[in-house]
Amino acid sequence: MPTSIREQVVQAFANRISAGRTIQLDGNADLPARAVWDFSESADRTSYGALSLTLGLSVGYMAEFDRAKGASQQANEMLAALLEDALNNDPTLGGLAQSINYSDSTIDYPEPGQNEIAILASFEIVYETSATSPYQS
Repeated sequence: MPTSIREQVVQAFANRISAGRTIQLDGNADLPARAVWDFSESADRTSYGALSLTLGLSVGYMAEFDRAKGASQQANEMLAALLEDALNNDPTLGGLAQSINYSDSTIDYPEPGQNEIAILASFEIVYETSATSPYQS
């Protein structure tokens, strides 16, 4: 069976940012680590009959907390590195997508006794498929 365009887009984005797919990030993971979850999608029919799809992706990024650096600085550096990896290259993912957009993020600061810091960022990737097949552009 062929691979759907959606799956190709998710995998290409995961590869770009060096992330695992739907893995659980916790203190037992080899850190730093990134994970991608594809969680939503909306569709609109274009004027020429294709489907324009907006795919929502969440990216988790966890690292060991650097107490010397401080939580805010470390989180901001982690977010900047993720955005650089996600957005500073070909926005079409090699022709699979029309655009990649960053929409928001949340920082999970470590609580006393925790040794990990994490960010969760959301992206939207716009791509098209045939109106009749998720396997064809």
